[in-house]
Amino acid sequence: MYSELQNTTCLLAPDTIFGPYDVNGELHRHDVREDEEGINLYLDLGLIDVETCEPLPNAWITIWACNATGTYSGYTGIDPNTVSVLPGWSTREDGTTDDETFLRGISKTNDAGFAEFLTVFPGYYDSRTTHIHVAVQSNVVSDDTSYSNASIQHVGQLFFPGELINSVYQLAPYHAHLSTLNRTLNSEDSVYSVANADRYSAIISTELVGEILADGLIGYITIGVNKSASAIATVGTQVNVQGYIPTVSLTSGAQAAANTKDPPEGYRANGMRKL
Repeated sequence: MYSELQNTTCLLAPDTIFGPYDVNGELHRHDVREDEEGINLYLDLGLIDVETCEPLPNAWITIWACNATGTYSGYTGIDPNTVSVLPGWSTREDGTTDDETFLRGISKTNDAGFAEFLTVFPGYYDSRTTHIHVAVQSNVVSDDTSYSNASIQHVGQLFFPGELINSVYQLAPYHAHLSTLNRTLNSEDSVYSVANADRYSAIISTELVGEILADGLIGYITIGVNKSASAIATVGTQVNVQGYIPTVSLTSGAQAAANTKDPPEGYRANGMRKL
């Protein structure tokens, strides 16, 4: 993890939407991969308070993304090629189809305003370019087993350069999906244009962990948030289908893995290459 913010540009990150694949109750953890295959992505998220232009410590960041073939945990009964329910599956009252938890998690920023996740480079699904969802909460009330807060300061989506996406999707297990669904490009994605408005860039900067892409990636982005912002609405067309602000319960054993860095050999070495 970097010791200081790599980009201190003090710009407010535009809010987007939760999308339909949010769940209530993310695990507090650093490593969200579980058994998912794909290119490892060490994702460093830095927060800056646009009111002070200073790093924002002790804020909670939630991320969620689809796997290499376009499926979200909690929604494995949804066909990523059509975004419809697969035969033999049904949706629950909250819209989910299952209790899977891969590629989801929540973590708190440190004194330097950082939180780091170990995930995998995401795939894609019908009508959307490659992206990672992110939500930011501050002023959280916590008793070490759960937290609650009526204020989400930011809901956004993070993206990748098109050249990098093209390179990743030539590798297994990503390449199999290209034969079943044409990919939506960044330039064709409506959320991409919203997230990259007002001079803010929602594109993650990346570096190689080792000599080749298959060795993994390090991703970094600074997210500008307004700590004093009012709660984002939880009803209407701009929120997740469940209609609530996410909260989290720390299940037994979840805390133990939350701060484990477990970097690969050579991680943060001087030989990293910017893509």
